[in-house]
Amino acid sequence: MDWSGATMTPEFEDCTDVLRSLYAFHDNELTAAEADEIRQHLMACEPCLDHFQVEDAMRLLIRRCCAEEKAPEGLRMRMRATYSRTVIGFDSTE
Repeated sequence: MDWSGATMTPEFEDCTDVLRSLYAFHDNELTAAEADEIRQHLMACEPCLDHFQVEDAMRLLIRRCCAEEKAPEGLRMRMRATYSRTVIGFDSTE
């Protein structure tokens, strides 16, 4: 693969950084500036855009296939019970 068409940005210096950030990009977990940098890179780098499009299609397929599936009621009740018992602790000496 020829990655020479990739643009270099301060946050995402190469394709590896962009590809590592695609899940966060898909899930809207990046800052607006980071997301803009990813978009700019995808527009300039065909291999990364191809990778993004494959992941996007896979996520859509999984969403469609799993949309009707629900966890069994017993599992859902156990999960609720676990969440209600969860206690978040912290060390007050820090």
